[in-house]
Amino acid sequence: MIPVQRSRAAALLAVLACCASTSLAAPEAGDARAPKREAYYLYSLAQQSLLERDYRTALEHLEEAAARDASPALLLELARLRFSLNDLDGAAALAQRIRATADGAEPRRLLGDIYLSRAREGTDPEANIARAVDEYRAALAAAPEDEEPRRSLAEIQYHLGRFDEVRELLEESWLDRSLRPALALLLGKALVRTGRYARAEEVLADVAARSPGNLEVGDALAALFEHQKKYDEAIAVYEGLSRSGGSEAPYLKDRIGSLHFQAGRYREAIRELEEGLAIDPEDPRGLLTLAQAYEATGGTELALARYDDLLRLDAANLEARFHRARLLQKERGSEEALRAYREIPDRAAARGALPEREAIVLALAHAQIGIIEMASRNYGAAAAALAQAVDALEDPDSDLFVLLARAHLGYGKVEEARKVIEEAALRHPGDLEVAVFWGEILIAEGDLGRAREFYGTLLRERGRTAEAYARVSEALLRSRRFEAAEEFLSEGTRHHPADDGLVFARGAVMERLGRLKEAERLLGRAIRLNPKNAMALNYLGYMLAERGARLRDSIAYVERALELDPKNPAYLDSLGWAQFRMSLFGPAEQNLRDAVRYDQADPTIREHLGDLLKETGRAEEAVREWESALARGHEDPERVRKKIAGAQAAPREPR
Repeated sequence: MIPVQRSRAAALLAVLACCASTSLAAPEAGDARAPKREAYYLYSLAQQSLLERDYRTALEHLEEAAARDASPALLLELARLRFSLNDLDGAAALAQRIRATADGAEPRRLLGDIYLSRAREGTDPEANIARAVDEYRAALAAAPEDEEPRRSLAEIQYHLGRFDEVRELLEESWLDRSLRPALALLLGKALVRTGRYARAEEVLADVAARSPGNLEVGDALAALFEHQKKYDEAIAVYEGLSRSGGSEAPYLKDRIGSLHFQAGRYREAIRELEEGLAIDPEDPRGLLTLAQAYEATGGTELALARYDDLLRLDAANLEARFHRARLLQKERGSEEALRAYREIPDRAAARGALPEREAIVLALAHAQIGIIEMASRNYGAAAAALAQAVDALEDPDSDLFVLLARAHLGYGKVEEARKVIEEAALRHPGDLEVAVFWGEILIAEGDLGRAREFYGTLLRERGRTAEAYARVSEALLRSRRFEAAEEFLSEGTRHHPADDGLVFARGAVMERLGRLKEAERLLGRAIRLNPKNAMALNYLGYMLAERGARLRDSIAYVERALELDPKNPAYLDSLGWAQFRMSLFGPAEQNLRDAVRYDQADPTIREHLGDLLKETGRAEEAVREWESALARGHEDPERVRKKIAGAQAAPREPR
């Protein structure tokens, strides 16, 4: 519906009535004032047509009136009507004509509206918005008391991100309390965006007091509190809004629940979110936070159920799919998670361009696919997925580049790895992980001597920090250059004797070099330095289990590691293996099967489970596990093949 400006029309009609000798009668011929009276008469007919919503007839009458009396007031009415009927060119021509003869605020404001409408239609938006800003500024200069150009100008500047200009336009009017609530809200938002939180709170609280029950105002004030982590104040705002009732109750419950979640009050979050869901079971807004709250309280199955509820209502929700896949990876292992992660790119492909947040989720999904594939030694698939993750992000972080380069190295594509790390160095100059990877490329090219020299120079340039020694030693361990790793770690632990991470790494290297007494001494020292070093606890426990020595101590060490990380598949494997060596077959099998459940790709876990199955009389199942270990790239395949051959050659027990 086209709005009729009744107050302006009524005022003009009253003026016309005083000037005309008759009200709506046609003027007599020969009267010198006939053209003006005819114009007034036609204007009156136009107003009557507007009241009847006959806009085309009103336009005809106004055009005839303007032909008889081209006064600025009449032309402005005609221009406004043309603008209302979306005749932007006709309206602009009239407004420019008025501005040329009787410049003032109203034609300027109308021109601003016209240019803004053109921009919204997609016609040269940047230029038309600039023109609109100029016209609104001129209108405001001509009539500083006129709030309309001030409002339009403030809204444009806000959407252009010119928040200081919004503040300058509105703050003075707010101080003298002449600013309408809608503009005061805009001022409050601009103050937030410029970091003036105390003043923003003052303005928004004032608007909230003047507009009780206004959800937009409440949202703005609560968002300010939320940004400052004043969660209880934000909750109080929404609780005040909820007392007024209304159709927004599920939304308010969602917001209150989300704020409790951010404050770490997960059970309170669950209560509020479940209440909101009870009001409207088909409202998906709170389900993502609800699922995460259940997850935080250990309610895995409830969390998965809520993720599934959300996907039933919103199958295209990529974020929910990602969180569900991540939970599956944590609770049920990598194979089920991999299927869930792969659904995300499939869903995204059918959607075309994604918003920024979902583009990030897609990149994370590709990255997780790559990490899982790399753990399974499927380096080609890993590289393809990680390359998609890099391509999906505008500014990929250095870790993603390093993972992609490592996948290329695993696949034997040294030159591809070099290209990736060159790009990473350009984007992330000075990044330690990127710098360290150059040494891995030299090692892959067979030049260990240059790699040693490179790492020595790098450590000097980095001030021989503990982190630099750790990254260099990890690279050498990945490349299985244990003697070189021991050389650098020996130096690192001299510089940083209290760093439990470096002491642990050196102990692990000693074990790989067969120097077991030194390894045990160093691992014990790392644990004394940091009793919560779960990796050292597990490594020492597993090393003892492998030797069949001090098995009770072995179990105790691994159990301490599991207290710190209860679902770590490597730690569960160590515990199961130590129990197996003690002939505790029942608990050993349970722990080894749990380890497989959490990490289906690890070949060592499969080998250990096969050993247990063979020992407990299930040779056929054992062979399947050993074959699975081979398929997953076991580091000593010949040993596993001998086990398979021995099991297959052995006579079968009678059934």
